[in-house]
Amino acid sequence: MSEAIESGWPGFGTGGSLALDFANTLDWRLREPPVELLKSFADLLRWSVTAAVLPPRVARRLQGWEAAHSRPAARALAEAVAVREAIAQIFQAVARGDEVPPQSLARLDDAIRRACVVRSLLPEGRGVRWEWREAERGEMALDAARPCMAVALDAARLLTSPERDRVRQCGDAKCGWLFLDTSRNRSRRWCTMEGCGNRNKARRFQDRQRTG
Repeated sequence: MSEAIESGWPGFGTGGSLALDFANTLDWRLREPPVELLKSFADLLRWSVTAAVLPPRVARRLQGWEAAHSRPAARALAEAVAVREAIAQIFQAVARGDEVPPQSLARLDDAIRRACVVRSLLPEGRGVRWEWREAERGEMALDAARPCMAVALDAARLLTSPERDRVRQCGDAKCGWLFLDTSRNRSRRWCTMEGCGNRNKARRFQDRQRTG
């Protein structure tokens, strides 16, 4: 089981930001029904290890914790999914140039407030770094909530940075993945050219063949 949570998450990095990659854990977002990739607490741990949100040793410890604390683990997963959807709704609005939904922003803000309580600034060489307070025995629910809080903090960073203007949603009619357009002329249209780009290119070619 531990090998499974330490295996890489497919497609990670496509979003270009921690928060957008997390939003993309609901696959085929614009299709009915979409495809849920966070089906279990183990899935959340696997994504978190890939994203370096949780060290593998903490993720393994949380695996053992879940066996005896299935309800708190389920709550941590449900909260992560709820924050994910708030992030998705916020950045879908940003990509369209619409106003940010107030309820989604409130959900995100709540996760950020909780994150601020469990992080500390520590010295690092001549600088400083943020460090998560590692849970003591009996406080494992804090570690279980760390993925949710980490993506919330990244969403806030992105939402208040110049990169916000580069947020895009894949041009495929059913995909819905979000990403940062880092192309020089800001012309990126697809989450990946290998996936949605080539599929839509082939579809357009077939349509031309039929009409021609």
